[in-house]
Amino acid sequence: MSVNDLGFDSVTMRDSSPESNSSGSPNFGNTMFDPYSPHGMRHYGSGYSLPTQPLLPSVSAEDQQLRVEVLTLRQRLREAEAETTRYRNALEDLRAKELAPKPLSLPTPPPSASFHEEWKARTEIRTKIFCSLNRAGNALCAWHDSRRERRSFPPRNAPPGYLNCGCTHEEALFEESLARHGVGSYHPGESVRMDPALRNPLLKLLKQRYGYQDGDFERNPVTGEWLKGEGAAYWQSQIHAGSSSRRRVETDRH
Repeated sequence: MSVNDLGFDSVTMRDSSPESNSSGSPNFGNTMFDPYSPHGMRHYGSGYSLPTQPLLPSVSAEDQQLRVEVLTLRQRLREAEAETTRYRNALEDLRAKELAPKPLSLPTPPPSASFHEEWKARTEIRTKIFCSLNRAGNALCAWHDSRRERRSFPPRNAPPGYLNCGCTHEEALFEESLARHGVGSYHPGESVRMDPALRNPLLKLLKQRYGYQDGDFERNPVTGEWLKGEGAAYWQSQIHAGSSSRRRVETDRH
């Protein structure tokens, strides 16, 4: 049996093909996948056109401004973190320098022979001024001179280099030197003084560690020379003037 026997001819078959279908039903022959179409398909028949650009979500001006602000804040945050890191490193370097052992200052030049002789004379003059006997025959340091305590040695019988209170000439001169540099006080009537319990161990420590001797506080640490008004000539003038930086209370003490 042929196609014509069924009542269909070739023209009818040709007119009935999808291309000649004019019933108005959708034409799927010209349909293909389109990634830009909302449904994934795009028709190229009548009433359709090719897209010129992708259909991206629209961004409002407010959203765009917020994005710019966020980016700006993030940039400022990164800059602040970098600045904090720099300050932290600088602080650590400063602490390391403070904790690092510091080199000792340049040592004071050793005294010349002539300076050493003047130094010796200066100490002897100061000893005459500050370690002399009072009317009762007692030589006392400033601390004990203000207190009625039992003397270690009877009047005029203290061993060489000692005061009747039991302190040494060196300790008495050290006490006076400290007071002139604002450590403790010296003159009678002043309330704050250098207790021997503190004064004597301090002197011992300075002697052991730095070789201290009377006059070291009054020398220029760089040149080694006497500070102005601290040489032997000054102290000699104090004897000639009959005055002393230490005003003893001229009362008999027993």
